[in-house]
Amino acid sequence: MEKVAFLNLTSNSFNQNHIWKKFFDNGNKNSFNLYIHAKDNRPSIFSDHCIKNVIPTGWGHFSLVEATIEMMKAALEDEENEYFTLISESHFPLYDLDTTVSLIKERYPKMTFSKHFSFHTKVKSQRILKKGVIAPHPFDKYNAVCQFFIWRRSDAITFIETLEEYSKYFVKNEPILADEFYFWAVARDLKMDFDFGIATTYSDWSIKMNENGVQMRTPIAYKEFNRGMLDTYRNLGHIYVRKIMTPTLVTADPFKLNFI
Repeated sequence: MEKVAFLNLTSNSFNQNHIWKKFFDNGNKNSFNLYIHAKDNRPSIFSDHCIKNVIPTGWGHFSLVEATIEMMKAALEDEENEYFTLISESHFPLYDLDTTVSLIKERYPKMTFSKHFSFHTKVKSQRILKKGVIAPHPFDKYNAVCQFFIWRRSDAITFIETLEEYSKYFVKNEPILADEFYFWAVARDLKMDFDFGIATTYSDWSIKMNENGVQMRTPIAYKEFNRGMLDTYRNLGHIYVRKIMTPTLVTADPFKLNFI
């Protein structure tokens, strides 16, 4: 059976551990595997899923790429892992496990990247990357994409095999948003088989103001997540929503009212 590998790049586990436990416990256990790259080794209900090789990561640093690669390596040990989906601690499922697995296989037959919702983010991230690319490779000409993409087993093997070659073009220990550029830049350079499609993950990039009246352009953390939001993001074609925090008031049940 072709399995879906869920790769969670996180500080510890999930912000909403009880939701994700229900998600994984109430579905076909032979349809998936979970791999967690956790910087914080405090025990959690998902500790058994943490990988051994952990990379010290920094926000926007190339280390995020290396940490993702380590999860790929761990996932490839199970020969049935065919689909790979990247998530984070603030992700929240919009469907139950079985529906999620079915949607991933149906909607993402090949490696799929998604464009950013915000044009401003693309421009800003490109400007940042120009400071982080080492000549002579022209990665600085690429726009950023959503880092939460879908890929297949053969893609993971290629990314692992080519890491040594391509990583030398990126500045280390600087916030260059490498995770939003690296994988699809490599895919483009190698002419890998990929597509652009609907993002797996909904992020709210609405403009907000900080306490000093300065515009903030980062994904908004949810204070509340309700049924109306759940239905809206499903209708938009997403599988997860991002920035559901520990104190977020969740009144929507992703395990009910399933529809496609």
